[in-house]
Amino acid sequence: MRRALLAVAVACLGAAVLLGGALADRGASPGPDLVRLPAETWSYRPAGTWRRDGRQVDPPLLRMDGPQPLLIMRAQVSRAEYAACVADGVCAAVRPGPGDEPQTDVNWYDATAYAGWLSRRTGQMWRLPTDAEWQRAAAERFADDALGDASLTDRWLARYSHESEGEPDPLLRRRGGWGENSRGVADLAGNVWEWTNDCVVTGTFDAGGQVAGRDEFCGARVVEGRHRAVVVDFIRDASAGGCAAGVPPQHLGFRLVREN
Repeated sequence: MRRALLAVAVACLGAAVLLGGALADRGASPGPDLVRLPAETWSYRPAGTWRRDGRQVDPPLLRMDGPQPLLIMRAQVSRAEYAACVADGVCAAVRPGPGDEPQTDVNWYDATAYAGWLSRRTGQMWRLPTDAEWQRAAAERFADDALGDASLTDRWLARYSHESEGEPDPLLRRRGGWGENSRGVADLAGNVWEWTNDCVVTGTFDAGGQVAGRDEFCGARVVEGRHRAVVVDFIRDASAGGCAAGVPPQHLGFRLVREN
């Protein structure tokens, strides 16, 4: 009887570990390990394709205001954590691997399904970050994709040159294997790109530089990593196709933010 009770206790402890460690913010409810970013302002260059007078241009840097702290997962969702959602019959089964590696081969729908499952399991609200939130957390590891004032052909060449430079080893590492940035967030700009909740945007500026038109297409989403990319939302392996333009991501994974 005692052995049976001990086995149950060990199983429960294992399930708790799958959901992550204690929060860096000790006063919060149990859940994945988080980094708490303070209320702040930061510069953000929107994603998307923008034109002025019919010519493709870089969107301007915007001053973003974050009046509330941002709680973001310190590491990407692991295979072990994602497997718990699969075991519950909520998340789609994907390619298995070591439990301490980031979960890859997931699409935008897989990531949002996991966020919904984790919200129900913890009683907290979890979601994918916006592109602006991801850049806020990435700090110095965000790769600005401004290409300057050039012809369309020169912009394409510059983009491929920028995105191809210093591509990392494609082999996956354990979480934390790419180190932390200045804010304590791990594995940014490694070889796993991360889904955001932002749709693809096309827009136009008037002669004065003000937004004259803006359209969203949500069949593809912005993913972030060593460079910003656009990937069709049902694609799980962008390296084999499905990246709208530019050099494709090597692996697709995700991390979540928690609503305050």
